[in-house]
Amino acid sequence: MKKLSFILLAIFYATFSFAQEFESDKSYKKDEVQTVMNTIEIKRISGFGGPTMSFTAINGEFAHLMGGGGGVIINNFFFGGYGEGLTNSLNIGGENSLTDFDFGHGGFWLGYEIARKKLIHPVISTRLGWGNINGYSTTESKFLNDNVFVVTPSISAEVNLTRFFKVNIGAEYRRILNVNNIQNMNDDNFSSLGVYMNFLFGWF
Repeated sequence: MKKLSFILLAIFYATFSFAQEFESDKSYKKDEVQTVMNTIEIKRISGFGGPTMSFTAINGEFAHLMGGGGGVIINNFFFGGYGEGLTNSLNIGGENSLTDFDFGHGGFWLGYEIARKKLIHPVISTRLGWGNINGYSTTESKFLNDNVFVVTPSISAEVNLTRFFKVNIGAEYRRILNVNNIQNMNDDNFSSLGVYMNFLFGWF
């Protein structure tokens, strides 16, 4: 019985001492639950949006895509959404014989700004989205349609023109996945390197 009393007394003393140490710690807030997120120092929260365009190729032919995107900036990271579609008329001839061709995609936009306060600084980003490919097959005499997944990593140089306007020019690689319903064509026909340009408005 004496041993049990001693153990209980020791546990009580240790608990009381631990509580006293936390109470005396100036950086500890009694009403705040400590988590991973509230240990991260957030120095900047902002947002942006604007038109985007890509100069690329589809099945070896020039393609121009245009759209827009925007997001939230936390410190040097940003995340948001985008969407873009083909603007020029594109007929894929030869073996594939696709006319009235159309392509568009949209989804999530993630990235990181490096040395953002410099006049010209690098930005790395990735767009992850879903897209649609469609066109009329002259060989099958029917309209073909395919839903695909699109991954577009990029690296660019960004120019701070003002505190609320900047231009972003860079290189990208658009990878298309799951092309299944377009005759004689696969993922590689729609995947290509490209150059893109963004006009971004916000508070930077």
